[in-house]
Amino acid sequence: MSKKHIRADFVRDHYQFTTDKGATYEIGATAPYDYLLGALSGCLFATFVDLAGKMKVSWEHISLEVDGKKREESPTTLELCTVAATATGVDDEKKFLKAFETATRYCSIYQTISKVSEMHWSVDFQ
Repeated sequence: MSKKHIRADFVRDHYQFTTDKGATYEIGATAPYDYLLGALSGCLFATFVDLAGKMKVSWEHISLEVDGKKREESPTTLELCTVAATATGVDDEKKFLKAFETATRYCSIYQTISKVSEMHWSVDFQ
């Protein structure tokens, strides 16, 4: 089991959290759902990179657009979340799609969000 930890500090007009590796992020300038969607993009991409390496899939550039729609009623969890990938310089589109689809099944943050939200993903090749 891998333990994760952050430390959050709150003083008047300054809120932040710091990871065990020393990275510090201000809270307030960025809304909590910005962190969530950013975490989803990072986790999904890292999972994809691992799988793509094993499947020997190569690409030049991948861009992820992540959108979330929050529920109106409380608790205001996401009700809909979409991940739209744009990929250039892909050597094998079929293998790329397989790796990306598998990444959505293995990505822990994607799977966590899917417990409360309808999830959709797409890939556009350019």
